[in-house]
Amino acid sequence: MRGLPLFLHFMLNYYKKSGGYLFLVTLLLKSNLIKIMKKNLLLGLVGCLFLAGPVKAQLGKGTKYWGGTLSFSGVNNKSKNDFSSSVNQLSLSPSIQAGKFIKDNRMIGLGLGATIYYLESKDSNNRPDSKYSTTENSYSLSPFIRHYKSLSPKWAIFLNSSAQLSYMTMKLKIYGDKRREDGYGAGLQILPGVAYWVSPRFALESDINFLSLGAGYKDFLGAKSVYFNSALTSSLTSYFSIRASWYLQKP
Repeated sequence: MRGLPLFLHFMLNYYKKSGGYLFLVTLLLKSNLIKIMKKNLLLGLVGCLFLAGPVKAQLGKGTKYWGGTLSFSGVNNKSKNDFSSSVNQLSLSPSIQAGKFIKDNRMIGLGLGATIYYLESKDSNNRPDSKYSTTENSYSLSPFIRHYKSLSPKWAIFLNSSAQLSYMTMKLKIYGDKRREDGYGAGLQILPGVAYWVSPRFALESDINFLSLGAGYKDFLGAKSVYFNSALTSSLTSYFSIRASWYLQKP
């Protein structure tokens, strides 16, 4: 088996030897044991990354890297009852990454990201006391180091370790009054992923978000908090994220 199936086959054999597939099902049913599974998967991935193997041309020292992601969603909801009302929501999250391979299979880089969220609610009378709107923006700076392990000519897995610095702001308009809050955050994150090369220079990458681990500090909206995030979610669309990437080798 080659490529991504090889990685999946490796992980299934690992759990089979650890007590069979019943053990794997038990882990999935119990949230506290899911963390153990994620830890074992991450350790297995780290082990794969440090195994000796051939170096892809795209992963050689000196290769430059560019990657970008854009996600967005919107809702327009109108209701007609005793008081007609409308609600508009818009969320936009662009991000870019740039890096360079300092040695074979190892890259350092910098990521820039933003999340823009807008919500507006009003009734059909358009009275000042019936309007409500909020804008929440966050901007992040993420230096990172990434280790790759080539599985085949077209497939590779990677482990991304990053520090995250963020600035957050919220603007609120309600009943004619205006309010603004600013905050900041900092954290660390470990995130595995998979890359597939469509051509020698262009690849599609998927971060495996449900296996990520993170910790950090946030001071926002009058609350100071330290958090630990295992990225466990019930939303299938939050498990993976797709990124378009370019690997530019020296001529």
